[in-house]
Amino acid sequence: MKRFLLIFLLILSAGFLFAQDEDVLLDYKLRKVIFKGNQSFKNNQLKQIIDIKPVITKRGMRRISYRFIKSQTKAIKNYYISEGFLNCTVQDSLIIYEKEALHLYFNINENERFTLKQISIEGNTLLSDGEILEILDLHIGDPFRQYIYYNNFKKILSRYSELGHPFATIREEFDWSSNLEITLYINEDRSYQVKNISIKGNKTVYEKSIRKHLTIEEGKSYRLDKINQTQDRIYEMGAFNSVNIVPVNPDSTEQTLNLDVKVVESKPRRFDVQFGARQGYTEEISYSSLFIQPEWVHKNISHRAHRLSMSVTYEALFHNIRIDHAVNAEIAYAVPWLLVFRLPSTFKIYYHRDVYSPFSEKSISKDDILTDYGINLSSIWRYNRKIYTFSSFSLKNVKSELSERGFEPLMEFRLQSRFDNRDNYIFPTKGWNILLYSGYVLGIQEETETQYYRLETSINTYTRLFRNLVMAGRIEVGQFFDRKTINPIYLYRMGSETTVRGWFQSIGNPYQIVLEDTIPATIYAGKSKLMGNLELRLDLIWNFGVNIFLDAGKLDDDFSNIADWNAYYVNTGFGIYYKTPIGPVRIELPIIINDPNIGTDRDIEKPFINRINFGLLFAF
Repeated sequence: MKRFLLIFLLILSAGFLFAQDEDVLLDYKLRKVIFKGNQSFKNNQLKQIIDIKPVITKRGMRRISYRFIKSQTKAIKNYYISEGFLNCTVQDSLIIYEKEALHLYFNINENERFTLKQISIEGNTLLSDGEILEILDLHIGDPFRQYIYYNNFKKILSRYSELGHPFATIREEFDWSSNLEITLYINEDRSYQVKNISIKGNKTVYEKSIRKHLTIEEGKSYRLDKINQTQDRIYEMGAFNSVNIVPVNPDSTEQTLNLDVKVVESKPRRFDVQFGARQGYTEEISYSSLFIQPEWVHKNISHRAHRLSMSVTYEALFHNIRIDHAVNAEIAYAVPWLLVFRLPSTFKIYYHRDVYSPFSEKSISKDDILTDYGINLSSIWRYNRKIYTFSSFSLKNVKSELSERGFEPLMEFRLQSRFDNRDNYIFPTKGWNILLYSGYVLGIQEETETQYYRLETSINTYTRLFRNLVMAGRIEVGQFFDRKTINPIYLYRMGSETTVRGWFQSIGNPYQIVLEDTIPATIYAGKSKLMGNLELRLDLIWNFGVNIFLDAGKLDDDFSNIADWNAYYVNTGFGIYYKTPIGPVRIELPIIINDPNIGTDRDIEKPFINRINFGLLFAF
């Protein structure tokens, strides 16, 4: 007991001393952050590396502890090492000036900078010198960036695994002078065949259901790309928390190995409740809403990783002093295979009662409610993580409460393919996002009478120009092909913080619609769409950034006047954004360059405040 009390008192004392040490800076104010000895990088560049700035309040000083300062010192050193200064040193020091003023110094000794003079490769036969150097992504005369080198070094071994040589090795030799020479000695080993594949860790999911997703076979060559594809397919079944495929028991004599497929099952049943708030708008009003969505899921029906889910969503929509109610209920059954094809598919029965119907030509401020119910079958085919195709077929009955007619049938078919290799979905800096879309809609009675095809494509590209500067571009083209009259609300709309930012839903041809009590209204839309965007995004310090953009677009019935440059709505502009965990929050000011509305009834000068755009996430 005495020993226990002694240990407790020692821990308590140490914690007290540590707390005192952490709080000792609260009596001071950090006035300046100063860099000394930095010759290769300017002060502003180093300020972007650290997350510390002068503060004058006690509340702001709470995060400026000795431990935090040490972490910033390490961040500066890591940055120097990543730029070729392998032997650099960075020391921090705090100096007390007048009364409570603190000056924080980072004293930097850069030492020599290592640059690449030569890279030699020996022992390689499967991969050429050029292929290996391309994977390394290092160039003669550039600084030796150690982090990039070792990250890409692993990619060489992964490339050998893809070629069936999982046990290839690389030995390195360095000539450590400021002009660095590297020699890589590669032992490619020999290719291996898969002898046995074992499934381990599955307790409730049948092994045969898992084996259906294997793309690598026993008796065939070891292929890392096939193994990765198999791992993705098993994980996509939705019944496992983790999936790992490990080569074991290599036999160097017979050149064979075994594969262990190790899975960890997730709980088969789950009950979730989601709730939150969101905003939206229709053609006439904007609204806010509160929603709650309870959902029950069983992820392993019949021990074959079939999924059954039931959910109900209630949403209260607020517009001025009115409250409207939307309800959505559905039962869905999802299977990993559709007949003999690996097409993860979902069959859904649903009921949907929405408010502010786009189908109605009456005023949406008069309790316009759209109710529809029906069935939906959707499937997704994935070639890999970057390429997939999604298809959907729906049969539903549609009814508007303000219509005297009852439910009327509507059929819809959608097909879209996407290629997406962006490095980050929220803050992309490189890669492509390409979408191809086609759709067909058929309504055969008065309320839903329509028939049209729709084809659309969009291409987004992202390129990092410098460390903190990204250029983003987008092109979108689309066309409706109608066989019957299309309700204008279905057509393309343009002019918003995510399209052409200088206008709001006012680009395109005028379409007259009739509201309740025969009140006419005009909306602007088009059957053909052509839009292009170019944007430069520059990250600054403390998660802030600035962007400069150029938008151009037009809506029409077809592309017959595609070369009429005066018909395009064009704006440039600039903005600032702040990065949050859920995406950037941005404020932008568009500047009109060309407005086809000049001299027309639509030429309305907006006040300055109304020209400012507010947005969540980037425009594209």
